[in-house]
Amino acid sequence: MKDAPVISSSGLNVTTSLSLLERARARDEAAWRRLAELYEPVVLRWCRRADLDDTDAADVRQEVFLAVAARIGEFRRGEDGQTFRGWLRAIARNKIYDVWRKKPANHAPTGGSDAYEQLLEVRDRRRPDHADAELAEEAAILYRKALELVATDFQEVSWKAFWRVVIDGQPPAGVARDLQITRNAVYIAKCRVLQRLREEFRDLIDG
Repeated sequence: MKDAPVISSSGLNVTTSLSLLERARARDEAAWRRLAELYEPVVLRWCRRADLDDTDAADVRQEVFLAVAARIGEFRRGEDGQTFRGWLRAIARNKIYDVWRKKPANHAPTGGSDAYEQLLEVRDRRRPDHADAELAEEAAILYRKALELVATDFQEVSWKAFWRVVIDGQPPAGVARDLQITRNAVYIAKCRVLQRLREEFRDLIDG
């Protein structure tokens, strides 16, 4: 068996000195597209939970990311416990409220006020465990999307090794044998993919 090189599909080393958030702040167009891809499923989830139809949800999504582009310099992780997801959620709430405010009363979404209260996470009306479960679900959505975004940056054998050990929970020895690489190559693949996730998406997924 032999070690498998853990490099990008283009042949370049996958490490990066700047996170996705830092590149987006620097007005990197590719970074903006990637950030929008990462958070689009969560923004649309908020829209669905607020009972918006597909057309309104698409409008809110566009307005949310336009606002993010204009205000990204305002975000400071850690100030008053602020996280990027929480900051983005506040923007989305306002955009969703704008949609509802402009609708005629007889066209209000089903369960409008209840859905909006849920979106706003009124703490004294919700069980803490329910709120925690929602946050966990959102984090899982983000991690799945993040994995999808970096998958093509690694050679197939390295990605398979990572996926089977970390996601499927298979023993490294068996994965190494099946892929005809060494156990060391499996560990290297695992570490480098996880490192890439931390570097690329730091300050964007946690919290």
